[in-house]
Amino acid sequence: MLVLDTNVYLDVSADSALADRVAALVEASGEQVGLSSIVLAELLIGVRPADRARLMRWVTDGVDDSSLVVPAHADWVAAGDALRHLGGDAAKKGRSSWNDLLIAASCARVGATLLTRNADDFRRIQRIIPIAVHHRPI
Repeated sequence: MLVLDTNVYLDVSADSALADRVAALVEASGEQVGLSSIVLAELLIGVRPADRARLMRWVTDGVDDSSLVVPAHADWVAAGDALRHLGGDAAKKGRSSWNDLLIAASCARVGATLLTRNADDFRRIQRIIPIAVHHRPI
């Protein structure tokens, strides 16, 4: 399964050439596209109420329950341990760090590959959480 990170959705919505490259990459992978509930929540943060329904259709189109990647209790534990290991108090503890760690832990648990434009942060996370990340530029 291939899960798209929040930044991929945001960048694709603003760049049609990138959208074509991502579509080609997804098609070439032959993998089912999954949806992280965390990614959806991040996307909903900045959406105007009038655009919510359109966003939901765009992101969830073709995604069924078997394609949803939702953090389990063990993912929260793994994310907390990883944050401690990556620097504890010195590490950034904001929403973005927690979300990236939860995305990593939940994708690792289900064996999904994350497609992200934030490869540097996820390379750091990979030292602790064994997530498959698509590192090649899109």
